[in-house]
Order: sequence, then C-alpha cells, then structure tokens
Amino acid sequence: MATGPHLRIEEVEQKVCDIASEQLGIPRQKVSPGSRIVQDLQCDSLDLVELFMSVEDAFEVTLPDGSPDPVFKAVFTRPGFRLADLAELVYLAQGTGKPERDGWRRARVATAATATIPFTQLDGRWEPGSTERPGLFEPLKAPGPIRPYRRRSDGMRCLRIPSAAVELGSDAPEAPDDERPRRVAEIDSFLIDAEPVSTTAYCRFLNSADEADPAVLADWFVLDPEDDRIEHMLITKCGPDWRPRPGTERWPMILVSWYGANAYSLWANGRDWRSYRGEGELGDGQESFLPSEAQWEYAARGDRSRTYPWGDEPCTPDRLVFGQHRRGATYRAETLPMADVNAELGMSPFGLHHMAGNIWQWCRDWYDGAFPARPEASLPNPLNRTPGTARSERGGSWVGPASLCRSSFRRGRPPHARGRCLGFRCIGLASDAR
Repeated sequence: MATGPHLRIEEVEQKVCDIASEQLGIPRQKVSPGSRIVQDLQCDSLDLVELFMSVEDAFEVTLPDGSPDPVFKAVFTRPGFRLADLAELVYLAQGTGKPERDGWRRARVATAATATIPFTQLDGRWEPGSTERPGLFEPLKAPGPIRPYRRRSDGMRCLRIPSAAVELGSDAPEAPDDERPRRVAEIDSFLIDAEPVSTTAYCRFLNSADEADPAVLADWFVLDPEDDRIEHMLITKCGPDWRPRPGTERWPMILVSWYGANAYSLWANGRDWRSYRGEGELGDGQESFLPSEAQWEYAARGDRSRTYPWGDEPCTPDRLVFGQHRRGATYRAETLPMADVNAELGMSPFGLHHMAGNIWQWCRDWYDGAFPARPEASLPNPLNRTPGTARSERGGSWVGPASLCRSSFRRGRPPHARGRCLGFRCIGLASDAR
C-alpha cells in the first residue's frame, strides 16, 4: 500500500520560485515563497495561466480547475495568493499526472487510482509568526451540516462535531464488562482530526520542535538501535531534518508513545509541547489535545449506540483494514499492511477516516475497566483523570480481529508503550475555530 516518494514542500517552493523567475523575467533574488503573485510579481490573468501551465508541466501535476475539494478551494482563494500557496497546491496535487491540453485544458493523462479525499497534511516546518492570517483553523466550504476546517500548523482537515446527548458503551451480549453499562452523557462540541496523524505531519512537528533533546525524543518514539522494532520505524533523520521513509509519507505515524502523541497534540494546537507528560494543566484547562474516550466513541459512531461506525453490519475488507497478520509473517517497514491515512476506510458517520481498523489510537483518559460504571461516566464530557498505569486506546488495527474494531471496545497500555499498530489523532477546541 506504499506510495511513491514525494517532493518535500520546501523543494516544491524553491522550484516554483525558479519557474516564476524564468517565466516572468524577474531576477531570482527578487522572488521568494512569500511573493504575492498579483501584487508583488505583477501577474495579469494571462501571466497567471501561463505560470500555472509551466508549473503543471514541470511537476507533472494537474492543478485544481474548479475543484470541489474544500482544501484546494481554501488554498486557491486565500487573499494575497503567494508563490508559497501555489507551491502548496502543487504539493497536494503530487501524483495526479500531467494534463493534456488543447488550448488551456483537455482531459488529463490517466494515472493510478488514488484516494478520493486528497492528502492535505504538510511537511516542512511551521513558523506561526510568519503568517499574516489569524487563527489556528482555516474554515473550509463544504456541503452538509458538519463544518470542516484545516489546521494551519500541520494541514490536517478537522471536522466540528456538534454537541449532543450521546449513548456510550454497550449492553450487547458480547460486550466485556469494561464497556458496561450503556449510558448517556452530554458532550460539548469539539473539533477532531479527519485522519490519523501521518509520518509527514509528525516529521513537521519534529522539525518545528528541533530544540527537543535526544532524551525527550526517546520518550516519544522508538530510537534505541537495540530495539528490534527500529527496522519498522517509518521516520528517519536526514541531516538536520526528520523525514518519512520513501513510500510511507501518507501512512500513520506508529511506534509513538502516549507522550509522543500528546506532545504533537499540544504543538498542533498552538500550545507548548513541553507539557507533554500531562502532569500539569495549561491555562485553558487543557493538558492534552488527544480525544477523550467519550469524544472518540461519539466521533466514531454518532450519538446512538451501534457496533461499528457504519452500523451493525459485519466487517469486510472494503470497509476497514483488519486481520492482516498471519502467524510467522515478517515485515519490512515498507511492507507493513497499513492503509494511507486518507484512504476511505473505517469511515464514521461524520466523515472521519480509520475510526475502525488500520491503527489503534491513543486517547486522553487513564484506562480503568470500572470507570463506565461510575457516576462520573455519565456526567457531561466524561473523562477519567485519575492516574493509573495505562492510557486508553481505541479503534482496533490491521493486526487483530474484527471484534477489537467495535466502536465501544476499550483497552489500555502504559503511556510509554509503542506499537507497530498504534498511532493517534488530535482534537481541537471549538472556541479556537472562529
């Protein structure tokens, strides 16, 4: 399921600047990613079309022309459209194939099948002070009642889940005791990542938090060369930068501890990642931007109890990635049987990807098998804050059977644990999305 290697966003930006300099006859030293195409480079409509065509030919991509995708629309319609914005469109369009033209555009050259939902997570570095655009979340325009956003820190699509009275847990005969009883709790509106965090985005975090010392990094993911799982680590240090292994750019970040997931969640939401161990609270009451178990379960299956995100019908390979491992099977990093984070699998009623199967996902709660039966589990926005020995995880994975992919299935691992089928996604505060 691996994809071919992609150019990094800095490489795309520099090449786009080279093309613009040559195309527009402007000295290269006067062209930068921050150059506004119309205001600074004095492009008219014809210049802009020619620039787009030159960029398409150079990168062998098809740039969106009236694309219905809300992320492409949001980037293309940004005020003061810059070369960096054009480069971001190219970065997102990699693999779409060079278009054939009669005049401006004809049907594009056929390419291999890709996910219906484009991959929008970014590499490079995030410098929050370098943008004039306020706000952490960029609103996207899309039909339907669920409001989409894009997080500026990492390019992640996020969906705003509405407040509701939500059924949690299960009373089904096969449900273990730690899912019982089925109960109802009020959950406030929140944002949640549409996809698990990818290797690409995690490397962006590491490159942005480059002051983290080796001891901290060892707290976050597998680094010990004596650990036999090191061969399955999907990211590697290349000079000063962290990068995904070629072909795994769209895979979920795995072998990451709860601490490493929590650090990312804080950074992605514009908070100080140094509070990643969750031992103190931030000023806004948030010590973590990982979903609570209640938020995760609601986002996975909606406000009514059902077995899987799609309902009570059984698991099939066209719905999710599960049960892939066979006894004695061995893997190289690039042959781990995982799906891209943007593959339309394990889809929830809200449009979230991989809310069943592919990878387990860390949650914010301390795991306690008895918590659902306690009164506080039915209070608004339930969250088990009582420290224990394990943090919760949800969702099932490519390794195990379908029964572990049920939306109410619970289990926990020590927060320092890392697994080849364990990753995460983040939440955001509704108040941060204006």
